[in-house]
Amino acid sequence: MRRNSEMTEDIAIVGGGPAGAYLGYLLGQRGINAAIYDDSHPREKPCGGGITPSAREKFPLLREIPSSYRYVDKILFISPEGKEAMVGGQTLMNVSREHLDGYLLHQAVDAGAQLVEERVTGVVEEANTWRIRTEKGEYRSRLIVGADGVNSVVRDSTVGRISRDDIGACIGYFARDVERDYNVMRFFKGFQGYAWIFPRETHSSIGVGLDIKQAKNLKGYLDGFIDEYCPGIEKISPYGALIPAARHPGFYKLPCAGANWVLIGDAAGHVDPILGEGIRYALWDAELAAEAIIDGKPKRFDSLWRQACYQDFVEACRLREFVYDPGMLERGVDLISRSETFAGIMMGIVAGTQSYSGLWGRVINSLPRMIAEAKQDRAPGKG
Repeated sequence: MRRNSEMTEDIAIVGGGPAGAYLGYLLGQRGINAAIYDDSHPREKPCGGGITPSAREKFPLLREIPSSYRYVDKILFISPEGKEAMVGGQTLMNVSREHLDGYLLHQAVDAGAQLVEERVTGVVEEANTWRIRTEKGEYRSRLIVGADGVNSVVRDSTVGRISRDDIGACIGYFARDVERDYNVMRFFKGFQGYAWIFPRETHSSIGVGLDIKQAKNLKGYLDGFIDEYCPGIEKISPYGALIPAARHPGFYKLPCAGANWVLIGDAAGHVDPILGEGIRYALWDAELAAEAIIDGKPKRFDSLWRQACYQDFVEACRLREFVYDPGMLERGVDLISRSETFAGIMMGIVAGTQSYSGLWGRVINSLPRMIAEAKQDRAPGKG
């Protein structure tokens, strides 16, 4: 039973995905019952659905997801020219987003959050409160949290929409009959992104994306990838979406919180600029936002997230052009195939255990070992 629309709620969370649902859960655990506005979750989302080891360690709730996931401990990297390198050593959890989002939303409601199954069409600040418009009515709240994705209406009314330059695009299929026990990441020449296959419990997520400059060519990349690596798939349903993918460090100078508003997850643009991974940051934002809100200082979230991951986001933006340079991709996959040390570093990036801000230092310190391993691999008679 929800509050009367004429009442002023204390906290309104717009968006019931992982960021909004987890925030509702954390607040409910402390006796603070927020209203979560969302008419679409849980739903399957255009996403690989990979949960990193670091996320499972940091957020114990992820270890209790009841169904529809699959553990994968290997990744096949494929260079633009088709060179392959298989890497193991860390275990990723590939989940159905419908099951993950449903589980987190259920936990939030059980903890005391109120689910308002209405789509928010706009928010306006009036006399230190927020007027929230939905397709069915209007509501008011003293504090509003934008957890409503890349096209956030809350962001639109606070710091403004994410620019097209800082958005990525992806398309793909949920499909059956992909018999693999490993993830696939396939890179392309002149494309700042990759194609993927993430096997799940009952199906696989197959897609391509990130570089919005190549949006009109995504279907060609996807079709070619499927024809080459999984031609016999049974396509269940297609998908497509926009995601944050910041290209410039200046993007992160914008605030993500004020005296009576907070932006978290995709609405804040907090997604890995190189790989597009966002689940970990959505939950991390929710945790930090809960800390600030419980402390009675929502604006403090802006300093908390900067302390936690600002430098990593900025460094990833700076590395993006370098990482996706065709020559670097070719040499990188080649080195992955010949150096166990470098392979471990790259697996750490994907698994979330290696930061971007500490990447150069680790590579430089490991350089002598990587060179020795590469030379040994090329020794006469090797292989």
